[in-house]
Amino acid sequence: MSAHLLRAVYAEASRLVEARRIPTEFIPTTVSLYRSFDRRYAPINAQRLFPRQAANAALVIRDQFLDVNRFSGQSLTAGIPAYGGLYCSMQAQAIVNEMRHYARGNKNVPRSGNTGFPHVDETLGSKCIVRIRLMSSVLAADVSTHNPGSAAFLEAIERSADVQAALRAAGRGARTVAYELNDSEDCSVARGIGLAVANAPWLRALKVTTARPSDRSPDEMGDNVIFFGHNDERIGSLWIDEGYLFPLLGEPIVCPVEFTANR
Repeated sequence: MSAHLLRAVYAEASRLVEARRIPTEFIPTTVSLYRSFDRRYAPINAQRLFPRQAANAALVIRDQFLDVNRFSGQSLTAGIPAYGGLYCSMQAQAIVNEMRHYARGNKNVPRSGNTGFPHVDETLGSKCIVRIRLMSSVLAADVSTHNPGSAAFLEAIERSADVQAALRAAGRGARTVAYELNDSEDCSVARGIGLAVANAPWLRALKVTTARPSDRSPDEMGDNVIFFGHNDERIGSLWIDEGYLFPLLGEPIVCPVEFTANR
């Protein structure tokens, strides 16, 4: 990742955000979001209930000072605050694509001989997926491919002389900001935009198209919604409705979220 490119994109994106020149979308309370995490954060009890106390604690930020996610984490430069992100998906295919991408580093997950993708069953086996309800509508910056204003926003960033110089210095002078945003390996541009949105008090989230490919179709993508915050901060106005576990054999297990006497 290029700290110079991140810094240049952050500065120009922040200027556009402050001028309210970033596309936005209201995400209503009728929309369900989905999130996956390791089973260790989902202490399902013997009755297959997900205790409400544990569910509330599951929606916390953990990556503020890490360099593992595209739009959140370290800034790699002084003067740009680091923010963590709570990553949620708006469609099932988006969350499955994301999970299989991160499963590539797990040698215990077998791969398809045809596509090289981690097998879905083994990828899901160690995870819990939860369905999240919004308690209030969310104003999100929207740079997904579904927003007609997204291209103009990215082109405005690209016109910055500092961004152009940083792209050339990083050896990416021939690439567009839109291309760099969706680069699934280098997140300099993506994190510069993400941290700019995180630092804007009038925006609650960032909506983006997942950069993770599907083994079924290149068009099977979907959108992610990212809520920003600091480590151990719980994102408010989110409520887990139910959880899902995926045994290697048999149907998925639906785990209602309820208050219980014991954790």
